[in-house]
Amino acid sequence: MMDNKKVKVSKKQFAGLLDYWLWGFLSEKAVKKNAKDLGFKIKNNEDFSKIFEELFVLDMWLVIYTCEGRFKDEDKRNEVLDIFQHLEYGRYLGKDLKSFGDWIMAIAPRYAEYSKGMETEHPSTPLWVVANIINKRLFGEIKEDLRFQAKMVIYIGLFVKQLGKVIKQYDIE
Repeated sequence: MMDNKKVKVSKKQFAGLLDYWLWGFLSEKAVKKNAKDLGFKIKNNEDFSKIFEELFVLDMWLVIYTCEGRFKDEDKRNEVLDIFQHLEYGRYLGKDLKSFGDWIMAIAPRYAEYSKGMETEHPSTPLWVVANIINKRLFGEIKEDLRFQAKMVIYIGLFVKQLGKVIKQYDIE
C-alpha cells in the first residue's frame, strides 16, 4: 500500500511543477496530436501558432481554475500562481510584450470568457460552453462538430481531474 504522506515543496518548486505539467501539454508533438484529434488542420506555421496559442491560454487558465478549486489557503495559492505566471511570461509570451502587466491584460479577457463559460448552465455540462468558445476561436465560427465538442470536453475534464490529483500530493510551504 502506498504511503499517503504529501511531499513538502516550496511555492517556487510547486510553480515549477505546474510549469512542467503545462508544457507536457504544449510540446510540438502534443499540440499536433491534439490538433489532429480535434479536426484542426495544420497546413502551415500560422495554423500551428493559432492552435498553440489557443491551447496555451486555455491550459494556463485550466491550471489557475484547478488551483482555485483545490487550494484552501488563498494567499498561498495566489503566491504560487503569481510565480507560475511569471515563469510562463518569461518562457513564452513575454518576448512579444513589454511587461508582465501587458501580458496579463492581453490574456485576461480570454480567462474571463472561459470562467464565464464555466458559470453558464448547460444541459450537459458547462465544459460544453467552454468547448464552444475554443471551437469559435479556432474555426472563426462554431463548427457544428459533435466530435470536436466531445474531444474538447474530455480534454478539459481530464486536465482538471488529473491536475487536481497531482495538487493533492503536495504540501506547499
